Amino acid sequence: MRKFMGLCLAGLLLLTSAAYAEPQRDVLVTMEVKKVVKGVDGKESLEPADQAKPGDILQYTATYTNKTNKIWRDLEATIPIPAYTEYVPASSRPAGAKASLDGQFFRSIPLRRKVKHADDKEVTQLVPYGEYRSLRWFVGKLSENQEFKFSTRVKLLSNEAPAAPSAGTAEEGGKK
Repeated sequence: MRKFMGLCLAGLLLLTSAAYAEPQRDVLVTMEVKKVVKGVDGKESLEPADQAKPGDILQYTATYTNKTNKIWRDLEATIPIPAYTEYVPASSRPAGAKASLDGQFFRSIPLRRKVKHADDKEVTQLVPYGEYRSLRWFVGKLSENQEFKFSTRVKLLSNEAPAAPSAGTAEEGGKK
């Protein structure tokens, strides 16, 4: 399990570094993964995720920090959702995240798709949360030395090492 979490976090950090190659010097992005644990009193706490197992809930928190005296505009913050995990509905903070199946096209949650039945009738169905691969928030502007935190939770489905999400899942929009 430790290997799984290490690969997962390393993959996210690698993606973040690759996706932020140019603006990395100006907007610092850090990613943290914690296991959500409920105590006997029912209260939640966050603990290191190195001992996570299938069924555990993990919280991903991305912190975006503007390290300059410039204002970044049209910034979009993204958290990839690794393979072998499933998005936990209504767990994204702040509210208003959009989800993607491919890291390129983002839509309001819950995602829906049209499916054609054998009788040629088309119906709209909810996309299973296990198919979500990234969440994105539109920040708007990130003022000088300002910091924003974004988080979401996922349920760990397997001990398998995650397939690395495509580089598109961690790309950020934004301009000075």
